[in-house]
Amino acid sequence: MRKELVLMLLIGSSLFAATGVEHGTDIVPRTVNFLIFVAILYYLAAEPVKNFFKNRSGAIAAKLEEVQVKLKSAKEEKEKAQAQLEKAKEFAKEIEQVTQKEIEILVKQIKEQGAQELETLEKTFNENIELERRKRIRAITKEVLEELFEDKELSLDKSKFVQMIVKKVA
Repeated sequence: MRKELVLMLLIGSSLFAATGVEHGTDIVPRTVNFLIFVAILYYLAAEPVKNFFKNRSGAIAAKLEEVQVKLKSAKEEKEKAQAQLEKAKEFAKEIEQVTQKEIEILVKQIKEQGAQELETLEKTFNENIELERRKRIRAITKEVLEELFEDKELSLDKSKFVQMIVKKVA
């Protein structure tokens, strides 16, 4: 059918172009030839052009759909990442609070241990001072008694003896 239509259009155009009458202008045959050319061009090129644009539209729609799917998945991933970030921030706050509490507990324990050690050291120091004081008193008493026993010429009464001991102790 296409061949017949094309053949008729070619024959018809040649008939109009082959007229022997000359009028002053050839605008009508040229217009007819142009319209026939456009019709043939439309007949031959319309379907491929329509298919091309149809395919092009389909490709663009497919690309758009693909981009929308990617955009949707990117938004979902972003939301997941935001949720994870919020969880991580909350977890960090919890860790910070626990750490602060642990620090407070450790500081309190260290202070208590330090106070206990200081108390123990003071008690030991006081006991050592008392022990040294007793040793010193014993040594002085022993020294005084040895002096008295060595010196037999001295005859002491109790009051002088006590005064000597007090002088040595002081």
